[in-house]
Amino acid sequence: MNIELFFILLTEMDTASTNACMALLSEDERAKVARYRAPKAQMNGLLVRAALRCVLSQGLQSRGGTSPCSSQRQIAPQDWCFEYGAKGKPSLNHEQFLSTGIEFNLSHSGDWLLIALAQDDDKGETANTAQPRLGLGVDIDRSRASTNIYPILNHYFSPIEAEGLLALEGEDAQRQRFFDLWALKESYIKATGLGLAQSLKSFAFDLAPNSLLAVDGGALQTVDSPNWVELEQQENFASPSQAMPCSYLQLPSRIPLYSNIKLLIEPETALNATSSHAQHWRSYFGRLDEEYRFGLSLVDDDSLVQDNRLAKVTISMQLTSITALLAACSAI
Repeated sequence: MNIELFFILLTEMDTASTNACMALLSEDERAKVARYRAPKAQMNGLLVRAALRCVLSQGLQSRGGTSPCSSQRQIAPQDWCFEYGAKGKPSLNHEQFLSTGIEFNLSHSGDWLLIALAQDDDKGETANTAQPRLGLGVDIDRSRASTNIYPILNHYFSPIEAEGLLALEGEDAQRQRFFDLWALKESYIKATGLGLAQSLKSFAFDLAPNSLLAVDGGALQTVDSPNWVELEQQENFASPSQAMPCSYLQLPSRIPLYSNIKLLIEPETALNATSSHAQHWRSYFGRLDEEYRFGLSLVDDDSLVQDNRLAKVTISMQLTSITALLAACSAI
């Protein structure tokens, strides 16, 4: 299973780039963008939809223009077709999914849009019809000092999560943990496809092995080491006249990605919480910087999975922009 994460800067576009983005959208998408009242929301609505179409074409192109399950050639950004689940989760329509094997999910917050693509390269020609579609969810979230986190704990966090958060020393550490957990929980309910119809208190993430330090003979040691993933920068990332926000200028070249995360289903107390079967879900967590963090969750259908699709997951990350995506897709 290959996962590609695209971190995309949401910046103001000039007229030519805005028109190029609009040309990629369907009539229905253009109507949705026009319904936003605030200019900033309208621009973000346009950029998010155009970026998704470009990323889908670029992601497929990077694998040679075809899925391992089909001989279909490259799909242009304007030709992607979408359908929506019962709770509004978008996905490729049935025909394009069968021909590409691509699942996607997206999230945006502040300056950043995060798009995830998932594609199984190890399956034969009948893979996409023989197995249920993978549940893929991502969330990127911005830590906000103005948010009063404590009243929210009782409404959206399980007792296990709230107790772990309040056990941390200092408000800064507790605030970081709040948004860390929020990103993971959002990614999980998006992966299940239920969205906010699924109670955020019906499950809990345990980040202690990843985030806390253990004391060993007076010395602090990390309990679990992250997997460091290169944050590759796409060619033509920015035009010479494009101003880069501070959140971009401070980005590292490698991102620590944590995967040793426990998921507890319907927890009430630490004694009766049941750990979810590790074969059928997997979650990852990372931070771009102190302000932005992201969660990634993968969910398989327990009753139909015949092998462990999540046993070998390869994750790559790319830093890009609308300008670079438009340039890369101009030849398609």
